[in-house]
Amino acid sequence: MSVQLSVAARNALLDAIEVELGASPILKIRTGAVPATCATADSGTVLATCSLPADSMAAAGSGAKAKSGTWEDTSADAAGFARHFRIYKSDGVTCVLQGICAQNWAASTAYAVGQQVVNGGLAYVCTTAGTSAASGGPTGTGSGITDGSCVRDYVGVNDMVLDNTNFSAGQAFSVTTFSLTAPGA
Repeated sequence: MSVQLSVAARNALLDAIEVELGASPILKIRTGAVPATCATADSGTVLATCSLPADSMAAAGSGAKAKSGTWEDTSADAAGFARHFRIYKSDGVTCVLQGICAQNWAASTAYAVGQQVVNGGLAYVCTTAGTSAASGGPTGTGSGITDGSCVRDYVGVNDMVLDNTNFSAGQAFSVTTFSLTAPGA
């Protein structure tokens, strides 16, 4: 049996993460693969940087915690495909959280090589440009997954949903969904 935590302990763990972030944490959306750990140097190009609200996450409940307020950047820093995010303390240097980001999969939509989508909680990167299937979307955890005329590779469990992962410098973007779930249920 694996360790189990009470709901109160799970909520306390999640609320402690927000305390560690402190007031006004910084979110950076980046290209490239997620670094091995938060202590590993940044990787990829910074596509967007945004200051999160002082109270960036709602109070934990039932072992989960969701973003609070609006998480957006009105002018992206660079062009490229969003692949991962890092959330830093307000100094913009001390990484506290990181993970995979993608946009929701959409039917019959053109996707470019490098564009990442989420379907059923899993992230996939487009390896052959094309148009997605009329329904369903990619599934599985392998490579060479056919989705209409697109071909995709499984990336991992998705952590953050963006309104778009194909960034142009100066464009606005927003985080659609972000939540944390504590282990040990």
